Amino acid sequence: MPIVVDREERRAEVVSVAFDLVAEKGIEALTFREIAAANGCSTSIVSHYFRNKNELLFKVYQVANARAGERLQEAHAAGRPLLECFDAILPVGEASRRNWRVWLAFWSRAHLEPAYLEERRRAAEDSLALYRAMLAERLGRPERDPQMQAAARRLIAAVAGIGLEACFAPDDWTVERMHEVLAAQLRDIGLAEGG
Repeated sequence: MPIVVDREERRAEVVSVAFDLVAEKGIEALTFREIAAANGCSTSIVSHYFRNKNELLFKVYQVANARAGERLQEAHAAGRPLLECFDAILPVGEASRRNWRVWLAFWSRAHLEPAYLEERRRAAEDSLALYRAMLAERLGRPERDPQMQAAARRLIAAVAGIGLEACFAPDDWTVERMHEVLAAQLRDIGLAEGG
């Protein structure tokens, strides 16, 4: 009797392996052969789920954006202080550091290729909406308040800048320094220490 394989589950496994390889080695080093070996399958199985490397890479980029958003939403739903919530995004733990390595690997594509640029814009809009909702809830203000939109934009810029600096200078940008700088931003927005 043939083994029944859940197509979406197998596809997600291939993407997960590719995500890890991009985080470890970058985009250019990634091959279907390497993905297949790491996944314990043949290259024909990888190519069965993805027409080419570009299709797979784009899915990896989408997954990086989705994972970060899910981690942040979970932290917020758990009622953690905002400063702690953003540990889900900032490169303070292994999962978020891997996300940053994947994002960095793709940013040149996001600048040059329309599909990646559109995905980057979509992810940024999703982040702004989530940040705005989080801030509005914590500050007791309506989400549609223009000040909440401005505050969310400041916050997304701060988180991106802090994360980027921490990736390039991790010895200088310790977790404590990341928290210190982000806490200052949160205070400027009107939230008490830690949000």
